[in-house]
Amino acid sequence: MVYPASHFLLAALPLIIYTMARWRRLPSGPMVLLLLVATQLPDVIDKPLAWTFAILPSGRMLAHSLVVSLPILTEVVLLAAHRGFGRYAVVFSAGYLSHIAGDFYPILRLGTDYYFFPNLFWPLLAANPDRAPSFAAHSPDNLLSLFVPLVVFGLAVSYSVVAVYRRHERVRTEIPHP
Repeated sequence: MVYPASHFLLAALPLIIYTMARWRRLPSGPMVLLLLVATQLPDVIDKPLAWTFAILPSGRMLAHSLVVSLPILTEVVLLAAHRGFGRYAVVFSAGYLSHIAGDFYPILRLGTDYYFFPNLFWPLLAANPDRAPSFAAHSPDNLLSLFVPLVVFGLAVSYSVVAVYRRHERVRTEIPHP
């Protein structure tokens, strides 16, 4: 089981390394916030639809499917690039796909024997339902094990919010008042 902070860190570390190597600075607050949203979105879509509303048989199905997500992400990148936001769309797509990679990495070891393998290609393959379809069934036994990831996650959220606020304030003070 991969938790929200782990999904974020899986995508954030390469972004931080790339930004530091390329521009010698941390990623911007809006970029980190966008990455934060992108890395959580597959679970925000699938888990409630499966575990709360029982619309889907699995919390790794619709938004976790490459058959569904790749065409949508391709369209997002093309539209965003056309409007001058290609870099943001690529970061969003990379974060989104890193979430899927984080959930489906056992395929590297187990291949098609991985229980959730068919879900990656739904609706071309029939999805396997969750064995324990509830949020409670997937909570950690020891909350202390989440301490470091949650602290890092909290710092990333705080950094993003402060950076976005500062940018907003800077733009607001630069606009001449009538």
